[in-house]
Amino acid sequence: MLILELLGTLSLRDETRPVPVAAQQKRPLGLLAILGLGGTPGLSRDHIEAYLWPESSGARAHHALDQTVYSIRQALGSDLILSTARELRLNSDLFRVDVWEFEQAIRAGQWAAAVGHYKGPLLDGFHFAESSELESWIDTNRTRLRLDYQKALESLAYLAAAASDHSQSVMWLRRLANSDPFSAGATKKLMRALAAAGDRAGAVKHARLYQELVRQELEMEPDAEIADLAAALSRQAITEAAAPRHRSAAPDNPSVTPSVAASTPKVKERSRRDRTVLYAVIALAILVSGTAIWGWMRPAPAKQVVRYTLAIDSSEAMVPSTGWSGRVAISPDGSRLAYFGGPRSRLLIRTRNQLHAIAVPGTEGATSPFFSPDGRQVGFLRDFIVQIASLDGGPPITVLDSLTGVSGASWGPDNFIYADAFSDLKGLVRVAAKPGAWPRWFTTLDTARGEIDHAWPDVLPNGKGVLLTVRFRGKSGAKGRISHAIAVADIPSGKHRVIVNDAMYARYASSGHLLYVTANKTLMVVPFDQNTMKLTGEPTALTGGMRLGSGGSADLAVSATGSLVYATGTGQGEQELVWVTRDGRAQPVDPDWPGMYFGFPALSPDGKWLAVARVVDEESFSIWIKRLDRGPSIKLTLDGNYNYGPAWTPDGRSVTFSSTLATGATDLWTKRVDGGAPAVMQLHEKWNLYNPRWSPDGKWLLFQTDIASPGSGDILGIRPGIDTAPMPVVATTFTEMSPALSPDGRWLAYSSNETGEDAIYVVPFPNTSAGKWAISTGAGTEPVWSHRGNELFYRDGSGNLVAVAVNTTPRFSLGRSTALFSAAGFTSFRFTPQYAVAPDDQRFLMIRPLETGTPDKLIVVENWFEELRGKSRK
Repeated sequence: MLILELLGTLSLRDETRPVPVAAQQKRPLGLLAILGLGGTPGLSRDHIEAYLWPESSGARAHHALDQTVYSIRQALGSDLILSTARELRLNSDLFRVDVWEFEQAIRAGQWAAAVGHYKGPLLDGFHFAESSELESWIDTNRTRLRLDYQKALESLAYLAAAASDHSQSVMWLRRLANSDPFSAGATKKLMRALAAAGDRAGAVKHARLYQELVRQELEMEPDAEIADLAAALSRQAITEAAAPRHRSAAPDNPSVTPSVAASTPKVKERSRRDRTVLYAVIALAILVSGTAIWGWMRPAPAKQVVRYTLAIDSSEAMVPSTGWSGRVAISPDGSRLAYFGGPRSRLLIRTRNQLHAIAVPGTEGATSPFFSPDGRQVGFLRDFIVQIASLDGGPPITVLDSLTGVSGASWGPDNFIYADAFSDLKGLVRVAAKPGAWPRWFTTLDTARGEIDHAWPDVLPNGKGVLLTVRFRGKSGAKGRISHAIAVADIPSGKHRVIVNDAMYARYASSGHLLYVTANKTLMVVPFDQNTMKLTGEPTALTGGMRLGSGGSADLAVSATGSLVYATGTGQGEQELVWVTRDGRAQPVDPDWPGMYFGFPALSPDGKWLAVARVVDEESFSIWIKRLDRGPSIKLTLDGNYNYGPAWTPDGRSVTFSSTLATGATDLWTKRVDGGAPAVMQLHEKWNLYNPRWSPDGKWLLFQTDIASPGSGDILGIRPGIDTAPMPVVATTFTEMSPALSPDGRWLAYSSNETGEDAIYVVPFPNTSAGKWAISTGAGTEPVWSHRGNELFYRDGSGNLVAVAVNTTPRFSLGRSTALFSAAGFTSFRFTPQYAVAPDDQRFLMIRPLETGTPDKLIVVENWFEELRGKSRK
């Protein structure tokens, strides 16, 4: 049995023989430590590679991991590390890991056993200097384990005190104070325990040592309560020392038996001593009670309102804003700020007392963070996906992989998550906060009043209702124009009513107020009763210049303790098209052609024209045709409906796209790019149809179905003029998406979640059952072929754009896989590629948020509720 010790100094030993030197080297020992910390479930290969080889490409990191595992197996045995295609874990039958035993003892309430396993801080003195992400993960776990250790010590001290074993209680509390010497709470507990054990002088001495340590090391004044407690204990000791002490008249001679009369003074001595101590205790109780009563009766002093701009390191800067998603959240207790930032667009957690944030692994390219009610978990969104991550560490957990969009989510006290739906013309979704939960529609649009979307939910703390933003079209009389209002929906019925017009992004403040943003970017506050769910006063303007996106997004959060966070800025979340080289250098396509939204770019067969979905001036999604790079453009679809996902016909004269024009469902339409003829419905089915793709010879039209349809989303095909109904191309019980035909039309690439995560596959076409090849080594989405057919591009799970060399003759085979550059800062979409490949295969047309000349400012207001109280008293 191998024993791996992570608590204190990292060590690996064998119960029966010496451990080979090869297994004691830093890299193998570091890998074993990471796997041990990952627990019995283990860790994904992607996370391990990102932790240990952060600067290496995917292929190099994968090779380095395989080599390290091989060296460990050669030194220690082949069955010590168990592996699958995606995960590694230690064999719990052959390993004893002190962290596992410590955590098991904590869960079982075996406090003494837990304390026995804790030899010191996690991986004390062992550093992974080349990986800041790994160090952050270890720091998070180090803090978690230390807190569990302190919990065990406190429990042991309490049990000892309850059994009147005060010396044992002091011992446990000394260890508690030693584990956190700057903790005022631990110091006070030890002082009280020393006093209970009769060592008041020791309690006072410890207080002095604590005060000196805080002043010298932290350069601040220590907790005043410690000085008060030390003074009270000093008075007790003085009072007791001044009490008269009487000795017996009998000589100190063991041969003399004391008489009854001689023993009487001893009884009186104890009686007087007991009374002296009793009087001292009563005096202290009166003093403490009087102080407490005075504290209860007098008004609490107002806390100072502090307002400042949060300084963020350039390596951790917030991602540029978008019109449709959020960036910021604050924990209920105000101690942690969550936001998306850094070069890899990851979720960052920054505590109030730290200068730097900690990145949450596996969150690249996600958005719209939100906290659990207890503040111990944070959720975030991707298209169709809701995920949550524990702040104690570990990979994100997928709650839901269908129906949801990115325009906000909120975690209610009923342990349900209320989230934006992916598609417009839908209400909010409600899903239990657990893996694999089944979603339900929560709200329903009032289409008679022009409602087209519900977004940006915020659950009230009492669980009675949900605040949300309603989007209207044409409500103000202007055809196609968008307006917003704040509504509140009842839980559980989902029935909603508008409470504030011309407003968006409502957040509830526990002071009994409602925050929201107006169309002119003004932050407003209005009294609101969460029990009646009604406004109770008039609104007041707080500040102007709020960052506000075209889809109603804002950066606004308030904690239950009164910490307010918001962003100001000129950006509206606009986007731009860029050319990106294979080494990641980006250049705008046309700086004078931005949009509120871009999506689904497609290049014409000759590479000279672009078809793209675009939103301008808050109108609906439309198909635009543009001459590249800086040529003219036309709006191809003029109807006020949703038109997106264009695909060129092989002759380059028309585009086929998805539209809600006629039937209310999403159908496939085709229209000439010169606008010389009306659009023609290409295909209508019961279920929504997306992502059309023509075969190079024009004989086949492939597309994918809605994930809400039978089969959970399949790739179907039809031969126009031949088939009367679509036929399955790749259709299973799993979700198949993103069909991409090779330039010669013989091979079909697509993504599927058949292994539990999205991955890329290739099959022959049209006989798709004749073979199958896995392309991505792990997660993968958005496959696109090179124009020469010798490469296949896709996005991996870390947000990189990957190129895989392929050979299609005489038979299909794979070559080298290369991560070209990090594409986390560019728009991505699980179901359809959000990039196009230039004819020379050396550049990629991609979408990114438009940078503004003035960066957004993140403003923090501490004790903001005091400011509200001051205004209410005027």
